[in-house]
Amino acid sequence: MKKINIETLKIGIRAQDIQTGLQDVQVGPLDVETKNIRLVGMAERLAIHIRGADVISDCKKLEYIASQLGIEPLALPQVLNVLEELDLVTVHKKEKKIVQVDERVPYFSDIYSLAGDYFKNSKPSEIEEATIEICDLLSTTPITEQTVKQKIGLRDKELKMVLDIGKSGKIINEYTSKKTKETIFYSPLYWIENSDTIENMYKLLKEFGADEVYNALKKIKDYQGLPLTDDLLKGNYETLQKDMKIINEAIRRGIILAPAVDSFKGRRNFAFIPSVGIAIEEKFILEKAMALLACVRYGEHFGLITKIKYPEAILDKLLSPPHRIGSHTEIRRQYAILIGRGIGKIYPDRTNHGKYYFELFPTEENLKAIKLAKSMLKIGEVLEDKGLFRNLQRMLFYPGTYEESLRTLPKLKAPAFISSETQESIQDVLNNTMDILRGA
Repeated sequence: MKKINIETLKIGIRAQDIQTGLQDVQVGPLDVETKNIRLVGMAERLAIHIRGADVISDCKKLEYIASQLGIEPLALPQVLNVLEELDLVTVHKKEKKIVQVDERVPYFSDIYSLAGDYFKNSKPSEIEEATIEICDLLSTTPITEQTVKQKIGLRDKELKMVLDIGKSGKIINEYTSKKTKETIFYSPLYWIENSDTIENMYKLLKEFGADEVYNALKKIKDYQGLPLTDDLLKGNYETLQKDMKIINEAIRRGIILAPAVDSFKGRRNFAFIPSVGIAIEEKFILEKAMALLACVRYGEHFGLITKIKYPEAILDKLLSPPHRIGSHTEIRRQYAILIGRGIGKIYPDRTNHGKYYFELFPTEENLKAIKLAKSMLKIGEVLEDKGLFRNLQRMLFYPGTYEESLRTLPKLKAPAFISSETQESIQDVLNNTMDILRGA
């Protein structure tokens, strides 16, 4: 297999995605091939839940929170040891028993980069590296089985094991084309939830080639809210570069989302790839985030009088009281699409004729949409609150013992998906091990 070649930030994100998927699964023998991924993912998830707690002296409560994240009490000291090595916590012990944890967890992107670097130095197995890399590939686009084999360099036996891990955690699945019987791998995390959409992507892959489609979609994934050209929007198909033709087809087939903003330089569309890491039931929050970021991108690329130089600063202003930006002549038209979505209001500047303010309605949903927009602006991924269970985090910030939260019913762990090929591989290892132990 080729050596893993992904930036540490993405490694950290994928480790958490995989651990989140596997936490409610009885992994069994697959635990051997996921131990480093799961340890890093556990550390990341625990870190984002204790962030802001400062000092944790109720370690029983900490054990309960950890157990709801798939971290059993026996594994918690090992997870805390990882966080201590990353300088995110200090663990205080008395007679080998943990009595207090001091946290100093920074912003989420720093956690993922640190954790990704830790994973690379943990001597992961080829299966673990391949699982991380395939999950990252599938976060941008479905890919044919043949392309995955070429890119990752896995043998059939190893690839089957990666698929078993992915299917167990519902983070990788496969689809067979009805026409050509070719196998396509995809991630349910990417919002591709039905065969029609997958078939549309399959047609795109066959028409343009898997690498070309991946590279075109990655442009958007790396720069969410990519402004689209007039040629693309007006349907001048023959004049388009190949990557823009792919984007055009992907929009037409519903694979790429392209909300429009209308202001002084006319109507413009901005392309988005649905983001990994947000629950499907929160789709409306992502739609708000895309609308917000599209408005900011318009000012960044097409501002008539002045262009936005620091888009993140605009979103930061909306996050903090008085949740307002302006005044500016272009706000009235540029941010108009946000009014109908219940995101905020526009009102005139009484002291400067012709200028307007936009003010956010600071509801929980709208504030979360701003945070999602910031995450997509920075690295194209949803990071803010990724994998965070608010009801668990509140336990550290409010009075009460862990018993009060037992109203949250425990989940029964599902069995791992282990194919016959993987079972044979595991049996071969066990047989060889027993031969060595017997001195055969």
